[in-house]
Amino acid sequence: MAKLGTEKRPIIVRVHTDDKARYVADTCAKNGWHYIIGFEPDKPEDISDLEKMLNPPKPVMTDKIGRNDSCPCGSGKKYKKCCGASDVLLA
Repeated sequence: MAKLGTEKRPIIVRVHTDDKARYVADTCAKNGWHYIIGFEPDKPEDISDLEKMLNPPKPVMTDKIGRNDSCPCGSGKKYKKCCGASDVLLA
């Protein structure tokens, strides 16, 4: 699965006002994230995708991660090509 905020999996939000839509658009543009904004006044607002990107969950490290294991951040890449690329402790 593609990472949230990419062209294949954009951030999808539902808003009621132009101000909220402008906030979402500005935040996404500033970070280079792809997004889709829907104006649906009859449904509750939902900006949970944006909140996930602004406050990503920290992966829980329970076991040692092998270089060829999937990265715990959820990107779908191997650890050595993702978060492990900046890990100076890799042997």
